[in-house]
Amino acid sequence: MKKYIVKFFWALSIAIVILILGVIIEIAGMLHAAFGPDNDDFGKRHTIPADLEYNEPMELRDSVLVEPVDSLATDSYLQVYNDFQGGMYLYDFHYPSLPAGEIYLMCYEATENIPLSKKRILAKSKVGNADTGSFSKLVNKQNFTIYEGVWGDYYAARIEVWHRSATTGKEIKLMEKIYRVEGWQR
Repeated sequence: MKKYIVKFFWALSIAIVILILGVIIEIAGMLHAAFGPDNDDFGKRHTIPADLEYNEPMELRDSVLVEPVDSLATDSYLQVYNDFQGGMYLYDFHYPSLPAGEIYLMCYEATENIPLSKKRILAKSKVGNADTGSFSKLVNKQNFTIYEGVWGDYYAARIEVWHRSATTGKEIKLMEKIYRVEGWQR
């Protein structure tokens, strides 16, 4: 009987230590979420100049069937939409004839030209396109996330649309547009 009491004591001691470690890890996680590096001040440090013209992402529920034309080429456009949380976005892109390849985004803070979430946005925004002989919708509600900053701290970002040819590998910038954005708060 004494043998079982000793085993029970050790098992109970180990369980209590594990419980205490779990509570400490949970508290550390909450402190990190509240005060850690994810709550950066990128948006506060990069305010939007008063004279800068920019667009605001549309709400999906406000989108209409007739998409706007917003570039010098009257048959192309880029439209960015808010997704379900701040810092998460979707984009549509229409363009004239393009060879087969990939379409992707590159984003930069507009006033200091700082790359934003470069590798992540490249990977998430990339869409393959077939050889198009005429104007078409090449990207439909493709998602991407901007990680710099936090919810509610808005700043200006230049969103560029790029194309990489499947045959030559040549990359060309198709268009750019400045949007008011915020970072995704994890």
